[in-house]
Amino acid sequence: MMTKNFELNALASQFAAAVYDSVRQQNGGDWFPMTIGGARIEVAVTDGAKGIRELVDSFALTPLKEGYQQWERMGIVLMKKCLTGHGLTEFGGEIWKSMIADMAESLAEGGIDEKH
Repeated sequence: MMTKNFELNALASQFAAAVYDSVRQQNGGDWFPMTIGGARIEVAVTDGAKGIRELVDSFALTPLKEGYQQWERMGIVLMKKCLTGHGLTEFGGEIWKSMIADMAESLAEGGIDEKH
């Protein structure tokens, strides 16, 4: 958990659950595709929505925390734009795609530790 802000934690967990549901529906299982240096790989999701939440913390919330003083407030606004009562908004799907691109770039540069 990156923050003690209850609202941001709740929204980030809801976003992670919505992403997890979307990933499972799109791919028929607990994995998502990623392209690294032109090669397509399938990334297994471990620990379900909890595993996705770790990615949300690393690739959505950490950049906000590192870049902005009011990062928690910005995170709340961002997460609200990503969610509907039923799951992800189109914007939320775009944020997930952006996170995948950031993960792929980090992997191509050798920048993700073995935990991820």
